[in-house]
Amino acid sequence: MLFKAFAIPLIALSLAAPALAAETLEVVANPQTNRKVTISAFDPIGQSFTAQTNTVSSIGFQFSVLNTGSANSPLTLSLFQGETLTGASLFTQSFVLPGSIVSRNDVEWVDIALPDVVLTLGSLYTAVLNASSSRAALVVGPAFDVRSGQLLGGDAYTGGRLLTNSANIYSNCQGPGNNCDANFRVTGDVIAAVPEPSTWAFLVLGFGAVGAGLRRRTRKLSYVSA
Repeated sequence: MLFKAFAIPLIALSLAAPALAAETLEVVANPQTNRKVTISAFDPIGQSFTAQTNTVSSIGFQFSVLNTGSANSPLTLSLFQGETLTGASLFTQSFVLPGSIVSRNDVEWVDIALPDVVLTLGSLYTAVLNASSSRAALVVGPAFDVRSGQLLGGDAYTGGRLLTNSANIYSNCQGPGNNCDANFRVTGDVIAAVPEPSTWAFLVLGFGAVGAGLRRRTRKLSYVSA
């Protein structure tokens, strides 16, 4: 009888399907920089990052404008698996910069929503931007002193780096070491398995049966000893 009582919670654990609990996490790499680059001049340009969530629900960059006379044409965001600028994209979306970004002094975050694209924790991914107009500028770092040319910061995000096919973009970063990063952020969910309510009900009943079995067994032993 005692074995059967213990078997009840074990069966409940093996048969019950777990639910999924999500905790939203935002990963931010923000060099606090004064460096801006025209996206079309380095197209494609991207930021690699290490997945710290099971899904990605938005990717954001800080944008400005350098060529105010150019058209505010759509940009394209693509998400690739690996540290790469090309390949089969996991997600692609076109968007337009807000009309509030009108001068070189304007810097704003723009977040592009994704349909909870599934990621592999610890793996590298790259968010890549393409632009057909020379208007849009991407904010990157580290910052540097225009007069002296000295860097004012280091690698803002060690889990990834700024990627482009042009070597010229790194002249104001860290040289060949390429410790440039875009001002970017990634939002996603950390998924953890938790028991369903029905699982807890099974467990309560099971452990209740265990307790009842132990009480009956204790009473039986007390009669023998008497």
